[in-house]
Amino acid sequence: MTSSPYPEDKWVRVNDLNVHYLDWGGDGTKPPLVLMHGIGGHAHMFDDLAPLMSDRWHVYALDARGCGDSDWSREGYSAQAFASDVAAFVQKLGIFPFSYYGHSQGSRIGMALGAYYGHMVDHLVLGDYGPLPDPSPHGRETAERRQQEGLAERPKGFFTPQMAFEWHKENGPEMSADGIWDLIRHTYRTNWDGILVPKTDPEISWLMGRTALKEGPFLWDCVGRISCKTLVLRGENSTVLDRKQADKIAATIPDENGIVEEVPGAGHGLHNDNLDDTVRIIRRFLEI
Repeated sequence: MTSSPYPEDKWVRVNDLNVHYLDWGGDGTKPPLVLMHGIGGHAHMFDDLAPLMSDRWHVYALDARGCGDSDWSREGYSAQAFASDVAAFVQKLGIFPFSYYGHSQGSRIGMALGAYYGHMVDHLVLGDYGPLPDPSPHGRETAERRQQEGLAERPKGFFTPQMAFEWHKENGPEMSADGIWDLIRHTYRTNWDGILVPKTDPEISWLMGRTALKEGPFLWDCVGRISCKTLVLRGENSTVLDRKQADKIAATIPDENGIVEEVPGAGHGLHNDNLDDTVRIIRRFLEI
């Protein structure tokens, strides 16, 4: 596998929103692969994975509506709206049929994508998130912790990048210094008063709790309508997507198009926890 040059920042107008994406390059003959991050994330969360796929695929990593450098939406952040953005994106660029890897919330978006736009999707990878949270004790504990973290008080902004660094270093001591600086660079912007503020629309925080639960029945209905080859990918040690639910998702997808695989030793982070095996499994599936 060969690595690609650093991606180009590009924007496209879809569904009355300016959507930012990273284009990892290609000569137009490679099949397209679209990458979608999780809640409050951004396209750069695939900076390690994308170069390992760009030898065979033309890779596009998106900032979802309300995230990164894409516009915030007044119409909200339902899985169906996110999926409509992806469909409009590939139609605008003329890059379908395409393959899709969605991690976390990107997996839920993928369910709606496969149900309503499956005719444009070649291979669909649902990365470690189901229609509903993992119902096991570990899963409930994880969901409660993620919700509390989403509601936890943090400064509305920082006067300097160094102040942001110190706050994240104190609240995420497991992160490397380089990782913290990457986080600051890609998740904050400078506002009109010169203050660093989060790029993510605060409305997205509702996806951490009540809204996600409300969407559960809709997403199970979507799973039963997926019309493309689908890989349900979970971390072996995930407390977000339990194996029982992963198997049920695969079994519910019509025409025996669903399969389940696990990334050894990984938790919910998948490619962040075990990049090599995640890439190996996804590449093998996309070449089917």
